[in-house]
Amino acid sequence: MKKLLLSLSLISTFTFAQTRYWTSYNVTIEAENVEAVYKIFDDYFKSNPTSEDIDTYLYENHFKDSGNNYTHSFIWAGTLDGMGAQYSPKDDKDWQLAITRAGQLIKETHSSTMGTTVVSMGESKPIQRYFYLDVEDPDKYLMAFKKSLNYRPKDGQALLGGFSAGRSPDGETHWIIVGFDNMKSAMDPGAYRRGNPKATKGWDEYMKNRGETRLVRSGLRFLIGSW
Repeated sequence: MKKLLLSLSLISTFTFAQTRYWTSYNVTIEAENVEAVYKIFDDYFKSNPTSEDIDTYLYENHFKDSGNNYTHSFIWAGTLDGMGAQYSPKDDKDWQLAITRAGQLIKETHSSTMGTTVVSMGESKPIQRYFYLDVEDPDKYLMAFKKSLNYRPKDGQALLGGFSAGRSPDGETHWIIVGFDNMKSAMDPGAYRRGNPKATKGWDEYMKNRGETRLVRSGLRFLIGSW
């Protein structure tokens, strides 16, 4: 574990200009309360915009396995300074009221997680497939993943990162997100490789050169709101 965290730290420092940091709060909201929860946060952030260093998202966890069956994720993401400022103690009565009201509409809490994003390609998409992986050699995996991006559609979205807190007992070390504009594309993510020998070769090289990797979990989420 210590080796893994050190490797992620070195990768983030020397390979990329800026690492993004994030926290995720995963909860279950009954269907009839989703609109009300969204409105609470939308009203708050319209009156209290986040800084340029922070983005906030609300996702519906649509396709998931029985061990990952929360309904929604509330995510903060940004620079280290921005995230540090976000979590600094402050007297924000409007925020306290918002989370109190939202908490009354949340059926149950599931989990919370913290981590980093070390590779980011493309703009955020409204539909995202996510994959949790157990990676044996982080350096090897990073190199293979970065190279594979050369063959992906330039208008697509692909992210790679790691977990630093809140990992499950299933042993995930890394995560990948691949974004799509519509469900047709999300249901056939390998379409860009068909009829494209270079893309097919690039995928084969990625699978061959990424090292021993175990898929821990996968799912699909819809973006409900971003601020």
